[in-house]
Amino acid sequence: MEIKMLFGVGLVFDTPEFGTIVMGANEELDGLLPSTIKEMIGEQIIIKKTDGEEQVFGVISIQINHSIAGKKNIGICLGKGISPDDIPAGSIVYFNS
Repeated sequence: MEIKMLFGVGLVFDTPEFGTIVMGANEELDGLLPSTIKEMIGEQIIIKKTDGEEQVFGVISIQINHSIAGKKNIGICLGKGISPDDIPAGSIVYFNS
């Protein structure tokens, strides 16, 4: 399996209902169908933090939104056991292909 970059973390936030969500965009994915992107991501992601530390997270759910400019914003729910403070903005999200 090869590890590929999914996106740079632009936003991390916590919701009472779903827990921590990481969001980002990657223009290389803009031409793909949301179902294809979800298949690529799978059940786990790897987040490489700005200090170089890598951590594996289980994916609870994936939401893909379309901007007016035709760009895709990808949100990945990591659940309630993770604090948004654990994932600094600027971290990179990877997936196994």
